[in-house]
Amino acid sequence: MIPAARFHSRTVDVEPTPEAAFAEAYRLGWTDGLPIVPPTEDRVGAMVEATGRPADELVARVPPAYGAATIEKIAINAVMAGCLPEYMPVLVAAVEGMCEPRFNLDGIQSTTNPAGVALIINGPVRKQLDINCERNCLGQGWRANATIGRAVRLVMLNAGGGNPGTGDKAIHGFPGKFSFCFGELEEANPWEPLHVERGFKREDSTVTVVGAQGTSNCNLANFFKIHAMLDIMANAMSYLGSNNVMLGDGEPLMILTPAHAELAHQAGMSKGDVKKYLWEKSGAPLSAIPTDGTAERLYPRLAVHNGAIKPCKRPEDVMLVVAGGPEMYHAVFVPTFGDTWAVTKPVRLARR
Repeated sequence: MIPAARFHSRTVDVEPTPEAAFAEAYRLGWTDGLPIVPPTEDRVGAMVEATGRPADELVARVPPAYGAATIEKIAINAVMAGCLPEYMPVLVAAVEGMCEPRFNLDGIQSTTNPAGVALIINGPVRKQLDINCERNCLGQGWRANATIGRAVRLVMLNAGGGNPGTGDKAIHGFPGKFSFCFGELEEANPWEPLHVERGFKREDSTVTVVGAQGTSNCNLANFFKIHAMLDIMANAMSYLGSNNVMLGDGEPLMILTPAHAELAHQAGMSKGDVKKYLWEKSGAPLSAIPTDGTAERLYPRLAVHNGAIKPCKRPEDVMLVVAGGPEMYHAVFVPTFGDTWAVTKPVRLARR
């Protein structure tokens, strides 16, 4: 165990009960409003040890406050979120990714939009950490998904200054800002998984950070042909209020079930073919934008193709991930902040 003397964070003395620890952390503004696991020196030490890296190693500075996310600081937030020590390498990779300038965490943290950070886990680490990639993978009931996503949010709060009302200016927010983490179901994906598409080897473990604006269900229960289903998905990608449509930028994310992917594969469609189909079928007519005297300022930024406003500039910018239950009844559209680009980072496991 790492000696407490090697830690640099200040300590707070409270009564030795979970209630007292939570009350004090809440008073100090360190929590997301949910109860925490008290970050004792022993617990933090176990987290740091799981990385095989020095406690004071700087991983990133987290916008907009640009506080230092050291291994120690990430470990403290991981303990509070309820993580197991073995989750730490994934958390470190996620923090690295979301702090890259391309991701624009400064904008995501301080925007009035309901934007948060979604994590997509790929590679062998999914099995090692028991990441849910199947039924209810975006929902409750899975420790790894819930606590890894929550720990990232706490880092954004405590190192990044994303306090509601001050650093975080979201008008409404959305529940995914508590935690948004899932794995891709690579075993049921007939195409290359996300991390391979983004330049990694299949045997690599990665985290992809996405500036998610929310989730929208695509009800496909009344359709049985893949092209009809893709038509409905494309329509979901086209609503005028999404940042992707209004900014004409970013990487809108569609989460297919294994059934959709297999149907498309059987129809001879590659992953690129599905992206192209969704992009070509998506879009709202330019005339659909209300003309109130200010709409003209939108026109230069819109991605217009053949008279339709597209949710992104190119078919390649559509993100496809396979996850969830096996049925074809639903897909999930995840619009993004628009002024953000996903970043994929390798998970560096500690050497034993």
